Amino acid sequence: MKKLLFAVCALFGFIACTQNPIEEQSAIRIDAPENIRVGFEDDETRIQLNSAQKTVWTKEDLVSVFYRSDANQKWQYQGETGERVGDLKRVENATSTIKTTKTVVVYPYSESYWLNTDTFAIDATLPATQYYAEGSYGVGSNLMVSQSEFTQFSLKSVCGWLKLQLTGDGEVVKSIKFRGNNGEQVAGLIYVDTATAEATLASEMGGTDDNNAGGNLIFDDAVVTEVTLDCGEGVTLGAEATSFYISLPPQTFANGFTVEIESDGYKPMTLSTENELVIERNTIQPMASVECDATPNVPYNEIWYTNGSTTEATTPYRTNVFGANIVSNTYDAKKECWVIKFDGDVTTIGDSAFRGCSSLTSVTISDSVTTIGDSAFAYCSSLTSVTIGDSVTSIKYGAFAHCGNLISITIPDSVTTIGNLVFYDCSRLTSVTIGDSLTAISPIAFRDCYRLTDIYLGNNVTTIGGEAFYNCNSLTSITIPNSVTTIEFEAFYNCSSLTSITIPDSVTTIGYSAFAYCSGLTSVTIPDNITVIEAGTFGGCSGLTSVTIPDSVTTIGGYAFDGCSSLTSVTIPDNITVIEAITFRGCSGLTSITIPDGVNRIGSSAFNGCSSLASVIIPDRVTSIGDRAFSGCSSLTSITIPDRVTLIEDGTFSSCSNLTSVTIPNNVTSIGGSAFSGCSSLTSITIPDSVTTIGGAAFYNCSSLTSITIPDRVTSIGDRAFSDCSSLTSVTIPDSVTKIGDYAFQYCSSLTSVTIGDSVTTIGKWAFYNCRSLTGVTIPDSVTTIGEYAFEGCSSLTSVTIPDSVTLIENAAFSGCTSLHSFIGKFSSEDGKCLIIDGVLNSFAPSGITNYTIPDSVTSIGERAFNCGSLKNITIPNSVTTIKKYAFNLCYNLTSITLPNSIAIIENEVFQHCWNLKSIYCKAIVPPIGNSKMFSSSSSNRTIYVPMESVEAYKSAEGWSEYADAIIGYDF
Repeated sequence: MKKLLFAVCALFGFIACTQNPIEEQSAIRIDAPENIRVGFEDDETRIQLNSAQKTVWTKEDLVSVFYRSDANQKWQYQGETGERVGDLKRVENATSTIKTTKTVVVYPYSESYWLNTDTFAIDATLPATQYYAEGSYGVGSNLMVSQSEFTQFSLKSVCGWLKLQLTGDGEVVKSIKFRGNNGEQVAGLIYVDTATAEATLASEMGGTDDNNAGGNLIFDDAVVTEVTLDCGEGVTLGAEATSFYISLPPQTFANGFTVEIESDGYKPMTLSTENELVIERNTIQPMASVECDATPNVPYNEIWYTNGSTTEATTPYRTNVFGANIVSNTYDAKKECWVIKFDGDVTTIGDSAFRGCSSLTSVTISDSVTTIGDSAFAYCSSLTSVTIGDSVTSIKYGAFAHCGNLISITIPDSVTTIGNLVFYDCSRLTSVTIGDSLTAISPIAFRDCYRLTDIYLGNNVTTIGGEAFYNCNSLTSITIPNSVTTIEFEAFYNCSSLTSITIPDSVTTIGYSAFAYCSGLTSVTIPDNITVIEAGTFGGCSGLTSVTIPDSVTTIGGYAFDGCSSLTSVTIPDNITVIEAITFRGCSGLTSITIPDGVNRIGSSAFNGCSSLASVIIPDRVTSIGDRAFSGCSSLTSITIPDRVTLIEDGTFSSCSNLTSVTIPNNVTSIGGSAFSGCSSLTSITIPDSVTTIGGAAFYNCSSLTSITIPDRVTSIGDRAFSDCSSLTSVTIPDSVTKIGDYAFQYCSSLTSVTIGDSVTTIGKWAFYNCRSLTGVTIPDSVTTIGEYAFEGCSSLTSVTIPDSVTLIENAAFSGCTSLHSFIGKFSSEDGKCLIIDGVLNSFAPSGITNYTIPDSVTSIGERAFNCGSLKNITIPNSVTTIKKYAFNLCYNLTSITLPNSIAIIENEVFQHCWNLKSIYCKAIVPPIGNSKMFSSSSSNRTIYVPMESVEAYKSAEGWSEYADAIIGYDF
């Protein structure tokens, strides 16, 4: 499609005024002569130009003459076009009221001109419409005056001129309109000094004299702010520039001007500059060159498009949605585009009209169209530009969604509504201009427009919809107009390049996560009309260093400032009563915060991860502190929990690694799971007598905690409650406790003694695992169950007494107790070394055993039953059918073993790390179910003896075949 070029030369300064006066006469005539002789002040004073660029008269030009009176007389040039000096003859008299001593000549003639005989000033009118003439300042528009006592005159220009140059390719200019950007007066009544040709706008003169005496001229109320250069039938543009001159009163246009060019077949082309423009009398003012596209006016029964081809048309996806029927679809070489013609006006681009037409590169829509339907151009993946007609009022749902090559779009002033997802995923869209008629940016309108850097929102937009600019992560700035009242949810979510935002005072509602993950945002001021900061509003704004929350705010939602890691301080308004969950989570740069006295609740993870927060005062009115509320506040050294708090939630102060002291009030009844886990600097803590429950991992990894008093009312100690408290030396579990949780004291490596209360029924699995300093423990008669690995690795434990109440000792409960030499209990074997429960042989792996005979009551050898490095000989009875995994792991002194014919199952890694086990005698006729890792892989010269008749069966059996080379027959 063609371009109309607006080209203007560079400013070259003011043109000197060379005097060229006409020779004066010596005699004064009282009566008017038949002729007066009139020329021009210099070459820049122009009516018409000849080929040599000289000022010339036009045949039959008319002027107004005030010949020694105030009578406005019509005189006419008597020569031919082209003369520079010529005779003028009176063709019409006017009534004189006052005689004068001088004569005034005014070009062009106007019967409205009036002469002030005291000052020889002219009351004249600059026309709002001027007329183009080739090579001229405009016939009839260039006001000139001359004053003389004689009959020879030299006209002087009153105005200056703006010179424009246009180039094109056959386009026809019909008119050019000029207006100053400050609404300056450019036409209408003026006051002219005929001696100097200086003009003053009459509106600036003031005065009330009805006769306009003394030059006190009054301009009417309608100030003329626009001049039109009428080009009549039109001026055809070519490659060579055509000059257009607009006459303007001398003045300064401080904020620049705007020009609108009307051209046949094109929409008006508006060009504007904010640079100062100075117009001086008798001076040409050319402007710096610019170039603009002119948009063609498409006939109402056509749609124009390009597709990169001149031979292959693009067929609309739907052909019956235009309000008229398609007549033809042909390429127009002159227009350089394809033209779809219809049998009537195109009134709509209907739903899915061009959906998925991937060859389309540009589309121009006529002004007859009022609606662009749902998905009308969706998935037009090659579309780079669209010209929307000025009559379109509605662009519907997803109209341009997924147009991945669309670069810029101008939404005309006629558009009042745009649908959801209208430009969704236009990933190359960089620039958007929205007309002033639009009142709402619909939800998801520009979501995922990743390259959008520049957008102008119209001045009447009241709502920015949900996800409107979601993921527009190249958007660096946006001006939200004062008309906006609502910014909906996630409107600017992940606009990561947005560095600053001014939210106007008109905004009353900001939706949840509206500015979430705007990681480049450094500061924000929230207007005074906001009462609620919704959940996640500024969550993830990792670059935000400061925020001003007005006193009007009564609610700050959860996640509101989550992850604002650069935020150093914040003032919470006094109207806030609740700090919601996760409000300031991850604000790692926050060093201080004042919680208002009116706050009564602090939500879950409210300050989680505020690692620089060194101190905080929790107001007395607070009754609830949520789980993980201060978790990860690693700079916090002390905390006082208010008296109204009754529950310390899960993880409330977890990982507060510098916390050395905590005051827990007497009203607290429960300490939640992980409440103080990871408080590695906490040396002591007083748990009040009101506490009944200590949750799982409540004091996990409090590695500096040396002592703890568990109140008598505590009934439950949760799993891992004191796990990894490596400095804890002793502990007394009160009689109120019924269960010691799993892993409750594991890795308490400094624990030397423990007193278990008489109400404990269960010692959980791994409860005292690896308490390697524990030398003795008394298990009360109330205990019925000792969990697996409960005392494993207690290498300093020398004696244990198992009461008759115990009905279950789980696997490896005392494994690795290498110093345990005294074990008393009804489940012990004759030598007091092993435990047999329900036919299963379990062990605490005593260190000194070398030989052992398993009793005939045993049917199964349990996991890790003999993890004993000193064991050399073992006798397994014919009652045993199963050997569990790891049963003989680490028995590296065992050299030979006989497996009875009752053996049916050998689990994996039973003999792992039995490096010296050379001879294995397996009497079972049927190969036991085995595993490929039964025997240590590092053993060499191993021989496996099996019944003679079963050799081949063993060599092919699962689990045994790996050791086929070591299997030989034996006569048992």
